[in-house]
Amino acid sequence: MRANSGLFRRTVAVGALSVSGLTLVTLTPTSAAGTVWDNASRVSASAASVSPLSGVNVLGWGFDEPWAITADGTHVWVANRGKSVTEISASTGTLVKVIRGARYGLNGSLSITSAGAHIWVANPNGQSVTELSASTGDLVKVIRGSSYGFHDPWAVTTDGTDIWVTNASSVTELSASTGALVRVIRGSSYGFHDPWAITADRTHVWVRNESSVTELSASTGALVKVIRGSSYGFDGSLGAQGITSGGGHIWVTNEFANSVTELSASTGALVKVIRGPSYGFDDPWAVTTDGTDLWVTNAAGYSLTELSASTGALVKVMSGSRYGFNGSLGIASDGTHIWVANSADDSITELSSSTDTLVRVTSGSRYKFKDPDALTSDGNDIWVANSAGNSVTELSAATGALVKVIRGPSYGFDGPSAITSDGAHIWVADTKGYSVTELSAATGAPVRVVSGPSYDFNYPDAITATGTHIWVANGANWVIELSASTGALVNVINDPSYGFDSPDAITSDGPHLWVANASDNTVTELSASTGALVRIIGASKYGFDDPAGITSSGNDIWVVNEGDNSVTELSASTGALVKVIRGSSYGFDDPDSVTSDGTHIWVVNDGNSVTELSASTGALVKVISGSNYDFDGPSGITVASTHIWVANTDGQSVTEFPAS
Repeated sequence: MRANSGLFRRTVAVGALSVSGLTLVTLTPTSAAGTVWDNASRVSASAASVSPLSGVNVLGWGFDEPWAITADGTHVWVANRGKSVTEISASTGTLVKVIRGARYGLNGSLSITSAGAHIWVANPNGQSVTELSASTGDLVKVIRGSSYGFHDPWAVTTDGTDIWVTNASSVTELSASTGALVRVIRGSSYGFHDPWAITADRTHVWVRNESSVTELSASTGALVKVIRGSSYGFDGSLGAQGITSGGGHIWVTNEFANSVTELSASTGALVKVIRGPSYGFDDPWAVTTDGTDLWVTNAAGYSLTELSASTGALVKVMSGSRYGFNGSLGIASDGTHIWVANSADDSITELSSSTDTLVRVTSGSRYKFKDPDALTSDGNDIWVANSAGNSVTELSAATGALVKVIRGPSYGFDGPSAITSDGAHIWVADTKGYSVTELSAATGAPVRVVSGPSYDFNYPDAITATGTHIWVANGANWVIELSASTGALVNVINDPSYGFDSPDAITSDGPHLWVANASDNTVTELSASTGALVRIIGASKYGFDDPAGITSSGNDIWVVNEGDNSVTELSASTGALVKVIRGSSYGFDDPDSVTSDGTHIWVVNDGNSVTELSASTGALVKVISGSNYDFDGPSGITVASTHIWVANTDGQSVTEFPAS
């Protein structure tokens, strides 16, 4: 049975890639032990070569589950399941651009191919195919509609004239020059059964099914033959790049049998089944050829097997941490280099095909953003919590320059998803680790990791500072108070009278603490000096609906309601309702975070925009969006002096822009 591509997920606890409960391949991200710095020493934020911030700046880029890869001779194109395509230079490996945004229709993209002037991407979650210009990366069109027969379009290839797309039980043929539908090929005689991969050799098209290969005429789409039988060794291959053609042969990876099958391209006859421990096959997933050799990624083996394309003989097995192979699901050749997409750690490995030597491992920008979920400022620097990277990135607030990337076992980071500053220290809530990490704001060095049964951390997912105390909201419905000077436990507030119910956000206006309860649609107000309950605010007039973020502007408290796209303003002195702000003109679109600079309120919308309001009146100032801001799944926001900083979780980046 073909698995729904939407069910693919990275299981964090064990690093397993699963389809509908079936474990396919172990993808355990690897990292070096100890503290990791991007430079040998702390980078000077005031270096003369670094200019002050001006205008809009987008910092960082990264791969987001790179699943498939292709090359057009000049550029390498990487399809990321995280709804983007990354274009890099084939000659230097440097970034050209990251292509993302709703208009591109990229959604769970598992396959990509190059056809002359265009790049084609299959989107199984979007039931569509995206066509891009190879020269500019601009969108040409998104092809969708019932007539195309797209049903989990999994793999895509070209024969030079047409584009061929595999669906759950059919193949769609498009014109490569116009994108027009040529035909949808379906029927039991074709033997399409979980057609996971496809390739073409100009005269024929070859479709890799679960336990067979279907050969079609490239000119007519007519069935040539269905190749099946135990002698062929076909045994499961889920990779969209699990079949390739070259040199008169067809090569098929058999993931479950740890083998590769070679067929004659002219007759479809079996040439050989290549197997044995010396080949190093371990979940062989993707395959390509450069004409001389065959290259096979071993997704679970953290390795790459090179074979002679003429004889099938083993050339070598490449493995070792320096290659960066980790859940390698895609591979491509540009003639002189081999490019491998490492889905488990979001990187690309480049090799010289003539010498078999490593050229480079590219993992994105020096900022090392990895699902940046939250950020804060201590006045001098910006601190970004990377929930999937188990790290914190420190930037200069004045220039945006990288200060350092902080990670390693001594820091205790484990799913860091919330962060705050008390001026002298940075406090990080480790949601998965049931702990809080304290850093020195001056040096970034670890002060302590606060954990243990007495603290009772349980999914700590929001944190704030009130000068002398640190307050941590836990998903298990309580708030923990710590001493800011010692990290010692002051109090665990878990009495039902406080009304905590999935507390998702927390802030302080100085004398009081305010907690947004997402499940109960209420806000709890506490005394910051004693932790005593002041009041629980919750009635229909307040408009609370899945309150996801909260901040203070001094006189007022502002709550963003993700459930109904609104913002509630409260009096900080009385808790009374000031107003509920809603309406299409405000651009609220799944608002999930909010901050204030005292004069304005800034609301982050998951729909890739930021709404600015007047703090004195609540009136709309502007809705900020557009390609120059490059918002992509924005989830965190902070203010530093006259600049606004937004963390883009999906884009693996941070956007900075002037507050006025």
